[in-house]
Amino acid sequence: MEKQQETTTQLEDSQTLAAAIEAETKNSELTKGELVTRIAENEYMIGNRQYVLVANHRDGFDAQKLGERYSDVLARYDYIVGDWGYDQLRLKGFFDVDNKKALPEQRIDTLEDYLYEYCNFGCAYFVIQRVGTKKEKAQHRKNKKKNNYSQNAYIDEKTEVVKNKKKIKPTIKNRKVTAPKNEKIKEEQATDKKGFVIRKREEA
Repeated sequence: MEKQQETTTQLEDSQTLAAAIEAETKNSELTKGELVTRIAENEYMIGNRQYVLVANHRDGFDAQKLGERYSDVLARYDYIVGDWGYDQLRLKGFFDVDNKKALPEQRIDTLEDYLYEYCNFGCAYFVIQRVGTKKEKAQHRKNKKKNNYSQNAYIDEKTEVVKNKKKIKPTIKNRKVTAPKNEKIKEEQATDKKGFVIRKREEA
């Protein structure tokens, strides 16, 4: 009787432990990714970044799934494309057309090629564009220039003018004077003309 009670209490403990683990995994799944909030009709906030919905083919945009699949790696891109295949959302980042540092296949003008090559035919997809990235980059560049001026002033004080010196070739004392090789070759060619005669072709 006591053994049965022990096994039932162990069973209940393991069930409560399994339920607690399941609840924790559900909570961690909910916190995974970023929170997507709607600001206006086509404007959304993903974390602290603002995006505009540019294209929504076959109602492919789902804010909840976007929030679950979003990662910080996508924050560096100007555009994010989400396409659906087998009930799974796949996200891919693209840069703006004006970005010269990006590879050609990473620019948004190659979106159609990406959809034809990597997505299921006729799949639902959406395109969101990031808003306000250019100002952040411009401020960062201004800070870099200020630092360069302060370093250049210090370097300019230390530099000295280097005078151009003519290069003097060293003289070799024990040099033998020999005839140039070209003259020897011409002499050999002149003496080698013994048995060869070049004839012109006779045309009939």
